[in-house]
Amino acid sequence: MLAEFPLCALAHRLRPDQKTLQFEDRIWDERRGQTIARKLTITGSDAFGLPTALDDEVLLGLIQISKLRGFADRKVPFTRYQLIETLGWRNETKSYRRVEESLNRWTGVTLYFQNAWWNKTRRCWVDEKFHVLDNVWLCHRSDSIWESPDEVTQPPRSAFVWNDVIFRSFQAGNLKGIDFDLFKELKNATAKRMYRFLDKRFFHRNRWEFNLKEFAWEHTGLARSYDSAGLKRKLLSGIRELERAGYLEPMPENERFQRVCSGEWSVVFEKTSSTPPTLAEDTVSSETDSLANSLIERGVTPSTARAIVRNHPADQIKGQIEVFDWLMARKDRKVSRNPPGFLASAIRSQYLPPTDFISRQEQARRKENIAQAKRQSQIQIEKRALREQDAETKRLEAISAFWSAMPPQERERREQEAMAQAPAFQKRLLETKGVLAITTKHAVLSNYALKHLNVENGDSNNRIAINCPSSNHTVK
Repeated sequence: MLAEFPLCALAHRLRPDQKTLQFEDRIWDERRGQTIARKLTITGSDAFGLPTALDDEVLLGLIQISKLRGFADRKVPFTRYQLIETLGWRNETKSYRRVEESLNRWTGVTLYFQNAWWNKTRRCWVDEKFHVLDNVWLCHRSDSIWESPDEVTQPPRSAFVWNDVIFRSFQAGNLKGIDFDLFKELKNATAKRMYRFLDKRFFHRNRWEFNLKEFAWEHTGLARSYDSAGLKRKLLSGIRELERAGYLEPMPENERFQRVCSGEWSVVFEKTSSTPPTLAEDTVSSETDSLANSLIERGVTPSTARAIVRNHPADQIKGQIEVFDWLMARKDRKVSRNPPGFLASAIRSQYLPPTDFISRQEQARRKENIAQAKRQSQIQIEKRALREQDAETKRLEAISAFWSAMPPQERERREQEAMAQAPAFQKRLLETKGVLAITTKHAVLSNYALKHLNVENGDSNNRIAINCPSSNHTVK
């Protein structure tokens, strides 16, 4: 019922002496089988006056906070910071002041519904008279931090209490959900008001036609001093914004406003239906759809995701999604308060990531550098092994050639000479039997050959070394 009639003036400021707003219409009541007149009277307090367009946003913000808690209790803990974040306002002193002024107004406002409040249990229109909020208290000390509702230990928090009548209506389901992110994207107060009313009506069908004056005066809240031309001009500014947002089907002015008779006009609205992209749009659409889906998967509403993709570069969106995922993985408090809202705001404001953030591209570059260094190191190790293997092969070939070139008698004499010149511990090993004696003899003969070859070649540093397991000595 809060969408059928305006609850506030469209202006941001009202005359100090204006304390009452009235709206009325006539609808067909199927239960009674007749047309009935509905009327809403809104009165404000002397000190704080009537609600304005900004106060309407605050009221929707309070509903969103209550919705997050499942409308579990009339008393809803909150902080002004949380409400400002929900509304997408700047976190500045001016916003805190606006919130407090708005809460003062809503506490002092009384709504008088005459044949205009829907009783779901009785399924009929009834009279109801109530305040919107019964109580509000603000705890300024904790407004800079919004603790999670799941935490047991919390600092003192602010709270508001819905009036019992309106809260029972919430719990009964008399509340049409809206795309709150789309609502926040709208700049024109008239567009916001029309969106709330039309979105409820579009739930039943996608095309509606209204009497121009009744729609503009009683459901949008335009001043009754405007004539038909003035009403069309004022409505068009909001209609065009809803068309640009992809909510309303675009229409030329002569189809939007149709003359009924002298001095009487009707206004037509049709909700946009989704259509598949043309072939020429396929490439662009696939990328934008992918980006929009990435945002939607992270909690951003479809309309806001489309608006963001439409208005911001793809690289900027991808970069902020990456930072968002990184912050979420770390359970950063800045993100955990309202993840979708943070992501949308970060993209719009080009949020600077923390200094310790490392992008996936940089991580990949560093990983590749490490892998490249490992590959280079392995190449050097393999080259060194090949050089050592080649040198060993040449030594063995030289030793073999040294002994093969000798006549048998000369070779026998040289072998005896080699054995005689061997160190004492090798001589002892030569006296043993088995593999050790054979290995020792091979080493003695090899060293003897290399010694003579090196002398001939002028190199005295080339030696063959073997380990002798029985003596822990190295034979050279």
